[in-house]
Amino acid sequence: MRVWLYARLSNDDDREMNSLLNQREICQAFAEQHGYIIVGQSFDDNISGMSFDRRGLDELMAAVDADKIDAVIVKDLSRLGRHRTQTALFIDYLREHQVRVISATEGVDTFCDEDDLIIGVRGLMNDYYAKDIGKKIRAGYRQKQKDGIVITPPFGYWKDKNTGQIKVDTEAAVTVQLIYSLYLQGCGQKEIARRLNTAGRKTPAQLRAERCGREVRQTHKTRDGQFLWTYASVKNILVEEAYTGVLNNHRREYNNGKAKHIDKTDWYRHEGFFPVIIEKQEWEQVQALLKRQARPANGNQSKHRYAGLLACQECGNTFIPMIRCWNGKSRVEYVCRGYHRNGKTYCASHRIHEETLDARVWELVSTARESRTEELKKLAQMQKMWALRKPILDAHISALQEKVLELEEEIDGVVMEKIGVANKAL
Repeated sequence: MRVWLYARLSNDDDREMNSLLNQREICQAFAEQHGYIIVGQSFDDNISGMSFDRRGLDELMAAVDADKIDAVIVKDLSRLGRHRTQTALFIDYLREHQVRVISATEGVDTFCDEDDLIIGVRGLMNDYYAKDIGKKIRAGYRQKQKDGIVITPPFGYWKDKNTGQIKVDTEAAVTVQLIYSLYLQGCGQKEIARRLNTAGRKTPAQLRAERCGREVRQTHKTRDGQFLWTYASVKNILVEEAYTGVLNNHRREYNNGKAKHIDKTDWYRHEGFFPVIIEKQEWEQVQALLKRQARPANGNQSKHRYAGLLACQECGNTFIPMIRCWNGKSRVEYVCRGYHRNGKTYCASHRIHEETLDARVWELVSTARESRTEELKKLAQMQKMWALRKPILDAHISALQEKVLELEEEIDGVVMEKIGVANKAL
């Protein structure tokens, strides 16, 4: 049997007992013990079981869709997921593709009917555990925010693990000061990002990866895998009030992986918390400039018909509409937002004209219409055939009903005859 090994580790797990290495060793030993063929494996690190947006699961699903595996082996069912409904749906998806889930330590197989009750109970327990732990973590985190305890300081600072003090990261602080200086000199975020990349200044994600020994989350990179300053990363630094010494906590809340922004009046604000990198007056000048340069939404302007509907296959950014003048005529074209903001080192323009999109959409609509017309023709033919056959079938049904009545009368006669014979014998 062809099997796939899957492991998952979240922040809440016992990192020794449930380490990815430990999980993989258990799954591998189980597969070898039963003579299974391991055709692949994937894992997700630092991801909650309540979320099913995982790279490791995507790799697993790709193998399932390609019909490469017959079973998935996990250390226990909670590794697959802790969200009761989504885990059940995922198991059903695997069953539809004739793929079973085997729990190495629980002895559970989703193809065994006897295990259905156990799977249901385990699902309830895992779901309750995740929600209970989530509430406790949020409560603890909220208290830390109120007390002004910083878990991860922003770019430009580092936290001394021994003393808990927040200190200035000299290299990063110079980059922050350079960003503010360039912006006040008239450089836009896109130009600042270009200059930082040219100068080889380390990005926040790059410094975080160097300190943690791994990339904490997916980040922007060039097409050849280099860390990249972008319009967004520059903007994030320009609006960060921490550089003036202020700690603003409780700015957003998360529920099932979804962020909800909190009103500023409900933030937990701590003055004089961080060492100052940017003076308050300079920061306020930047905020005023950002506000002045922000483009207000024009409610009267007609929206381009493909705005927000196109996504870049290479980098995942949406396409943005641009109006170009050519031979005295204006035409609308769409380009990748990633390219537009960060340049060709990040992504290609993938430029496409609106007329080309119109033609392609019309082609798809025409094909769908033709297909629909053919389906309607088939339905009409079936309706005609049914109309022709209906009288014949009705007559056949009537004949059968008469036959049933005759047989019922015959049975009644036989029964009455038997009853009469029995009465005479008595």
